[in-house]
Amino acid sequence: MQRHLRIALVLETSGGGSGRHVLDLARGLVGDGHDVTVIWSPERARPEFVSQLQSIVGITEIPVAMQRSVGPNDLVSARRLAAQFQSRAPFDIVHGHSSKAGALVRLMPRDIPGARIYTPHAFRTMDPGLKPPMRQVYATIERMLSERASQIITVSRAEYEHALSIGIAPRRLSTVVNGVALPRDATRQAARDIMGLAPGDVAIGFIGRLETQKDPLRFVQAVNHAARLAPAVKGVVIGDGPLRVAAEDIADPGAVRFMGWQDGPRLMPGLDVYCMTSGYEAMPYTLLEALHAHVPIVATAVGGTHETIVENRNGHVVGLDGSADTIGDRLAALANDTARRQAFGAASGHMAASCTLETMVARTMRVYQRALAARSPALAKVS
Repeated sequence: MQRHLRIALVLETSGGGSGRHVLDLARGLVGDGHDVTVIWSPERARPEFVSQLQSIVGITEIPVAMQRSVGPNDLVSARRLAAQFQSRAPFDIVHGHSSKAGALVRLMPRDIPGARIYTPHAFRTMDPGLKPPMRQVYATIERMLSERASQIITVSRAEYEHALSIGIAPRRLSTVVNGVALPRDATRQAARDIMGLAPGDVAIGFIGRLETQKDPLRFVQAVNHAARLAPAVKGVVIGDGPLRVAAEDIADPGAVRFMGWQDGPRLMPGLDVYCMTSGYEAMPYTLLEALHAHVPIVATAVGGTHETIVENRNGHVVGLDGSADTIGDRLAALANDTARRQAFGAASGHMAASCTLETMVARTMRVYQRALAARSPALAKVS
């Protein structure tokens, strides 16, 4: 029987995939009988994250202020974190999520017990918009801090290969793909009713924050183009952010509608095609949700597409230099071919079997056990 562990999960930003990942991991670890503490920062915490965290029965949650930007406040945050760990019984695992918490965890004094695990959820250096001098600075920091980690968990093959490219040693790296589960009561018709779709509409969805990384402008341009080739196309933008006004300005009102923030996983089953136009990613949850919703995918060639798209089987991958019209051509071809969409959707559903929450938690636990065994074989023995 596997020894039950005392595990601390630490994160500064609770929005997006990192917050969701920590919630899913905490639930799964507690469900397996482990003692879980979540240390989180209230500075940028989304209300829904806090409410979900506090609803998990069996965990300990501790707010510790951490700032997003690098500066003198990091010293204060580091002291607060160290004090929390020194005042509590020793942890077997200390797992930092995203760059800030990952750095603070690895910089804690070595005499604080616990194998140090780091999940970047997309290295900062993966951003194609980052200027070369700053890319080199961040790469150097990641390379140096990697030597203070027992293991670094990448969430896709692309992120793993990127870690190697910036000089992180292979022995420090493990890959654990995220897992998801859609709401049990999520149905296609209920989702389409919320989105205001008619029976003959071919819904092409975008789900995410409307910001440069996600490139919603390219999505809108692609749907505008697709709608000229396939009149049944209806683009649905689910999310909000700084680029919303610009996206609305270029959208064909008859082809694209903006929903604002909605429950994306609940609406995914109502889509006919999911389209992701990001400039960089590690492993976006939306791709996994599309698999579980049996939805075809058209996406740019970023992290996560290798694990979720088999070209011409359940979707299409378009190069990062591909134009919006190129993406639109792929979307229109699927919109005009019902049988092909159905075949692609069935293939997506088949691929979803390898991307479950249970699989993600089990593989993460194996990383923990390997890290403990490397530190002291006795720590990893079963009880």
